[in-house]
Parts: sequence; C-alpha cells; structure tokens
Amino acid sequence: MMTKKVRIENADTSNHKLVVQVWQKGAAMPDGLGGTNQAPDVMASEHAINSPTDMVDCYVHSHEYLVVREVVPSDV
Repeated sequence: MMTKKVRIENADTSNHKLVVQVWQKGAAMPDGLGGTNQAPDVMASEHAINSPTDMVDCYVHSHEYLVVREVVPSDV
C-alpha cells in the first residue's frame, strides 16, 4: 500500500470557501449468505480552506480518496 502526500491550495482571491475531505473506502464484509456487502465509505477528516493562499496537506493511500468542494450556506 502506497501512501501519497498531496497539497491543495486556495489559489485565488475570491471569497468562496472550500473544504477538503479525506474519505476511507468501505470494506467488503461477508453477508452471512455466502456473498459480500460493501460497507459505506467513511469520512476520516475534513480541512477548511477559508482564505487566499490557505493550504492543506493530506495523506492518502489506496483505500482513501479526496473530495474538494465549495462550502455552501447549508453546510454552516
């Protein structure tokens, strides 16, 4: 399993805020009937990017992924 460090920066001067989320993929689990069910993905951490030049360092590996999205009023 390879771990990778990534950096995400707010590279403009707008007032829009961002959030970076690190998600862990759900594991396959036996369903008791000879098959498997996929567990839901789980958010491991969340990092705010609120100001110009704010930067977030995150580590991800093969069982994780990043979501970068704009913060909307319903999030607050």
